[in-house]
Amino acid sequence: MKKLLIYSLLLATISSFGQQVFFETGLNVSDFKFRNNEGEYLENLQSKTQNYITAGYKHRIFTDGLNISTAISYNNYGAIGSDPVLQNFFEWDISYLGFNLGLDYEAFKVGNFAFYISAGGSAEYMTDGVQTINNQVYNVKDVEEFKDIAYFFRSGAGLRFDISDTAKMYFQYAYATGLALNDNNNSSVTRLTIGVDTIALGIMVDIPCNKKEETPEETETNELETN
Repeated sequence: MKKLLIYSLLLATISSFGQQVFFETGLNVSDFKFRNNEGEYLENLQSKTQNYITAGYKHRIFTDGLNISTAISYNNYGAIGSDPVLQNFFEWDISYLGFNLGLDYEAFKVGNFAFYISAGGSAEYMTDGVQTINNQVYNVKDVEEFKDIAYFFRSGAGLRFDISDTAKMYFQYAYATGLALNDNNNSSVTRLTIGVDTIALGIMVDIPCNKKEETPEETETNELETN
């Protein structure tokens, strides 16, 4: 009974705070780093710019300006390079479905503009991926480095603009670093690390909160005060 009361109070507290849904889209500039078992990195590997979309929910917690968010994202990452010695051309294009959890804090506000900082993480599962070597295309869904869950940690900052009392638009930058993806069955390439610069444009819309219903006594008191 005591636990039920605590959960009820917590739910009531959360639901009384500001709640929002958001949608954002933008660009991922990803950086792949392959390292073999001798500690050597694959050279001449260049970043690729891909798009992504995210949709989620956030609500204010504890204090004004502090928000927690959950979201689902669809991310595209890639890299391109060549080996002048072997005269090889290679390219990766991979897509991940991500589940995100984050925090953001409004540092200051001037007029309708607010500056905020953010941090969070995501767990991402690869839905599709190919590697191109010269004119040959290979599916990498079963490659050891890519078939594991990828974990990313993000931090960034953004500028938010109040369109109206219930809608906001924002622009943000974030950098994500992924935990190393290992291939213990391959003698040449054993580790992949992905870093991502993200530029995003998004919109947030407030969710109307249920207003507290007045009791008959409160209604009568309000009417007397009005008269």
